[in-house]
Amino acid sequence: MMADYSTAIFGLLAFTAVISAAVVFVLAQPSDLPIVKKVF
Repeated sequence: MMADYSTAIFGLLAFTAVISAAVVFVLAQPSDLPIVKKVF
């Protein structure tokens, strides 16, 4: 029964890693949005 939970946990970790990488990638791009320029 633990295998089911392990698969779900690893899937969640992989999903979180992908989302985190996407956020870092987007934030690393130079932005033309004035609001972003104002904040940073």
